Amino acid sequence: MEKDIEEKFMHGGRGPGGQKINKSNSKVQLRHIPTGIVVNCQETRSRDKNRKIARLKLAMEIERFKNDDNMSARDIGLLKLNQQNKKSAMKRSQLKHEIHKKENELNRLKQLEDDEELIKKMFK
Repeated sequence: MEKDIEEKFMHGGRGPGGQKINKSNSKVQLRHIPTGIVVNCQETRSRDKNRKIARLKLAMEIERFKNDDNMSARDIGLLKLNQQNKKSAMKRSQLKHEIHKKENELNRLKQLEDDEELIKKMFK
């Protein structure tokens, strides 16, 4: 029931979204009051998407609690898929950062070569 859920929005931390995530309240925290189960979600920059994902996570956690940790194969699969997607997003972000660093380094080297050629021409 809706009255059993306490919802908070807060600034995100590390993860997809860059600096924007640190400035907006897109991280969602849900607490199921009767059981005390708390879930967090900051998987996207969108508050609405994070709310939906957090509610799915909370529903799965409540179901797990009710079934005494006997989750269905489907629920386990969804949980694993969610974790894999999160890891993949982090890897893509890290790779993009590394590529950006290498491109900047390459541009600096090209600029140095151009400067060196210009100096050689000036002193011929």
